[in-house]
Amino acid sequence: MSNERPKRGYTKRIVIGAAIALALIFVVFLFITTNFLGNNMIVTETAYRSTAYDVVKTTALVARDEEYIKNSADGVLVYEVADGGKVTSGGTIATVYHSADDAVAMQRIDELDEKIAYLESLNSSARSVNIGLDTVNGQLAENLTSLIGQFNARAFDYIEDAEDELMSAIFRKQIITGEQGAFDEKIAGLKAERDRLDSEAGSPVGTVKSPAAGYFVSDVDGYEEAVTVENLDAFYYSDYTAVEEKEIADGAYIGKIIKGVNWYLICPVTPDEATNISHNSNAVSVRMPYALSEEIPARVMYVNNLKDENKAIVVLRCNYMSDALSKIRRESVEIVVNSYEGLKISKSAIHDDEVTRTVTDENDHTTKETKKVQGVYVEYGNELRFKQIVIKYAGDSYVICDETPDSEMLFNGDTITLYDQIVVEGGDLYDGKLIR
Repeated sequence: MSNERPKRGYTKRIVIGAAIALALIFVVFLFITTNFLGNNMIVTETAYRSTAYDVVKTTALVARDEEYIKNSADGVLVYEVADGGKVTSGGTIATVYHSADDAVAMQRIDELDEKIAYLESLNSSARSVNIGLDTVNGQLAENLTSLIGQFNARAFDYIEDAEDELMSAIFRKQIITGEQGAFDEKIAGLKAERDRLDSEAGSPVGTVKSPAAGYFVSDVDGYEEAVTVENLDAFYYSDYTAVEEKEIADGAYIGKIIKGVNWYLICPVTPDEATNISHNSNAVSVRMPYALSEEIPARVMYVNNLKDENKAIVVLRCNYMSDALSKIRRESVEIVVNSYEGLKISKSAIHDDEVTRTVTDENDHTTKETKKVQGVYVEYGNELRFKQIVIKYAGDSYVICDETPDSEMLFNGDTITLYDQIVVEGGDLYDGKLIR
């Protein structure tokens, strides 16, 4: 019994000593890794070039110089001009046929003419000695890339044309490689069908002419006379809310002509937004996400603001036209006022730290100056370097930094560059800290 107690005490002292030794080793390890080897628990992001925008969102009312085309035709109409298509004064807009069967037959004849011309062009290009397999393969790759690009850009107005070009390239390759014969037999069949329809269909009984030059639209919406291009410099928010559509009798008009190339977006905005727009360049861009995939250019014409109204009116002039744009009247729009291009970084990466520069006076004496500036920590080899930033734009969670700021804006001349690895998470960050 007397021998066991000393042994237990000795064992206890060994355990305690080992525990203390381990604790000391752990403390030393933390000290070394924190102060000499750095904290490897950091997260970085790459500085990429990006663009941010000042955007004003609103619902615009479209004003155009429009003229109704009265329906005076006695028969069935076949339009000769697509919506958004240009017409001349006195040009034919539609052809009138005695019956629906005659109209359908003539439309079918037009379709057959297009198919015949298309197949003949394929035959001609495939037989040309100047077109080889390498050329066709190049066209095929180019057309496929174009179609994918149109889909990605949601450029729905151009997808059909891109599909046709791709199919043409596929057919050319099949003809050259012998997988597809020439289309002579198919063309002959289409011509026979066309000749039969041409002999059976009745002749047109009249035409509808355009009353003015401009763009043709087959739809009318009742706003043609309620919203005009007159007196837009004195169009206020109360006028915007008072606009009502006119009831149009069924069959009264076969469409309208949008005269001239200019049309206008009447945009209600807040007074602050109106001030922001008026203080910038007259040239802006407009997005219409539900009508068009791309931005269109516009010019600020008027900023109408009454003190007793809580909304101002900005009038934009546009001259880009398409089928979709020819039919809009009230549309969600985004006015792009300013754009800011630079290096995009997360706000979580921004810190305030001191930087130093060396200044030499006229007597060649050098002194060091220190100043606290805003910047980020960047991986530079196996250590961290603090770089000053000049912010051009601040979003909710990120900023756009000037990639080439003026020298007087940088205290020591050092700022971030493209592809820098910016630290967004990490503790105990300082300039010169070892991280590997």
